[in-house]
Amino acid sequence: MDKYLYSRGKIVYFKKGEKLITILYFSPTGNVKYLAEKLSYNLGSENTSLLPLEFTNPEHLEPGVQLVIMYSIHAFNPPRTVRRFVNKIPEGLYKNISLISVGCAESWVNKAASSGLKKKLQEKGYSILVEEIMAMPLSFIMSFPEDLIKKQILTADNKIGEIANSVLSEDASDSIIPLKSKILHGLGKAEGPAARMFGIELHAGRDCTSCGICVKNCPEKNIRFNKKNKPKFGLSCLMCMRCIYNCPEKAISPRISKFIPIKEGFNNDYEIL
Repeated sequence: MDKYLYSRGKIVYFKKGEKLITILYFSPTGNVKYLAEKLSYNLGSENTSLLPLEFTNPEHLEPGVQLVIMYSIHAFNPPRTVRRFVNKIPEGLYKNISLISVGCAESWVNKAASSGLKKKLQEKGYSILVEEIMAMPLSFIMSFPEDLIKKQILTADNKIGEIANSVLSEDASDSIIPLKSKILHGLGKAEGPAARMFGIELHAGRDCTSCGICVKNCPEKNIRFNKKNKPKFGLSCLMCMRCIYNCPEKAISPRISKFIPIKEGFNNDYEIL
């Protein structure tokens, strides 16, 4: 039986085979899930527990040495689903926590994305180990050219290996957030009401077979069946695109903002690139 130093001076004992690192990922369109699986592989799958954040109860998390939270960036901020989850994480479960945010670029515009989560976790007594931004293909409005996608995936694959090494060696990162990033982070919070309105204009067309995939997988439980057994969309939308891209019949679309979803859909089958 191995023992590991726990936060606040406690000692936590782990039996052989128990998971030491928990990876929670919020992945509306598959980008973050791809990276989470790569990180788990690099850390050693036998040492990690890989869980979808939106279907995990924060109050039922098992104690461990480290927690890694990975999420997609929405308007320079974490999605509502992620913020709510972090607010409910109990104190004293982990030695440290890492935050990995995923957007379409690693530039300064996303530097402040994790700042609110970091502050909340530190208030709970947690130490932030790794705080990183990763770039993955854009999943709305326009699709990147294939050569750029290949370059992004190759870069991401290499970087996730570096992040795994930092997590395993407990090599803390220390980044300075520019003022302009903080300003964008604040302005981006206005996207919340716009996302809710986007949900209202979503509808399922004639091709809908009432399969229920969108209802089951909506991270905010914003979709339910109406009296005609067709999806009805409420006011809790994140504008994450999961229902649109995951619909097997391509039956879901916005009535007005038709430019937001990529017309030909979003392909995240990066293994073949």
